[in-house]
Amino acid sequence: MRKFLSILLAVVLCFAVTVPAFAANTTSSLQFGTDGKFKIMQLNDTQDIILTDIGEIMLIDAAIEQEQPDLLVFNGDQITDTFPNADVEGLKKCVSNLFDVINEKDIPFIVTFGNHDHDYDDIFPPAEQMEFYKQYSNCIVPDDVCDPGTYNVPIMSSSGDKIAFNIYMMDTNNKRADSDLLTGYEGVKPYQVEWYRQTSDELKAANGGEVVPSLLFQHIPVKEIYQLLDGVSFSEADDDAVFSIDEFKWFKLNDKVIDGVMGEVPCSEPLESHTGQYQAWLEKGDIVGAWFGHDHVNNFYGRTDDGIMLGYNGGTGFSVYGRGDDRSARVFVIDENTPESYETYEVTFEELFFEIPFYLIDFFSPSIVTTLGKILKFIIPGFVWDIILSF
Repeated sequence: MRKFLSILLAVVLCFAVTVPAFAANTTSSLQFGTDGKFKIMQLNDTQDIILTDIGEIMLIDAAIEQEQPDLLVFNGDQITDTFPNADVEGLKKCVSNLFDVINEKDIPFIVTFGNHDHDYDDIFPPAEQMEFYKQYSNCIVPDDVCDPGTYNVPIMSSSGDKIAFNIYMMDTNNKRADSDLLTGYEGVKPYQVEWYRQTSDELKAANGGEVVPSLLFQHIPVKEIYQLLDGVSFSEADDDAVFSIDEFKWFKLNDKVIDGVMGEVPCSEPLESHTGQYQAWLEKGDIVGAWFGHDHVNNFYGRTDDGIMLGYNGGTGFSVYGRGDDRSARVFVIDENTPESYETYEVTFEELFFEIPFYLIDFFSPSIVTTLGKILKFIIPGFVWDIILSF
């Protein structure tokens, strides 16, 4: 008997060591208002530099003043991708230029990471970055997380007696070493997918067996965003088509798209890879929308064949390329009685201030690839390209 108990204890200890312990956050200071509404504002790709981005501050300040959100979601790439000889103090200065202002708004905020935040992992690791954000009094990133940029934040009902909604924040890591030019980003890792599955189950259990409707925010789009696009031949490409170097063909938005424009092909996880993230969403049935950043000149959204809403906010910062005065914040208005039918719209710099048809740094947008594609199309007849690509 003693030998049997010893073996059993060894098995239990082994299992405890090898299987990570995940725990969902099931309590929160966030709550639907007495009107049953909750408003979220998504901001991304601020990519702040050592100097204060005045245009970005103007946009965010005015958008907050107009919309009065209940929560701010920063969806990655808070740190610049261009900082020669960067050190920790310099990177903290980049971040604090914006977040010192944000914290004065007295609105709760949460943060995840983008690929450029990970560019500095060797000198400013994600855990240290998150600790820096958590020094701000309005940062409500929980302590119980999957990893520093992957966690959930529930929103309680207006009566405060149950979880009415949930937000997933997912860290999509950095670019793969063996990647294609555009679609070579890591996306989430297996342990993050498993964390999501377990968290979804725990939220469901805490909600009396009912699925908790959730919005998911992450920087890099899943490859299923391509369900909202159709490939077109060179001869069919028009002014709304964009050119992909990776696929060497043109793409257009299709009729699954509800609103918005595409300025560059989605720079997603590899099209040939299989993270299993999207399939896990289908399995659990709680994701009413997944929203991305990263592609600064894309702001389209639509429903996949499986009924999941996928979409973008365009870039927010002026320190990096964007779409002129269409730099934006995306707003989500959720009704606790019909959370799957939330309203979403963008607030742009032009709407709040004035028109900027062209911003100098925007010339360096990846959408320049489409311009080069148009030059090729002008020089070489479309039917010739179609014959070449048919081989």
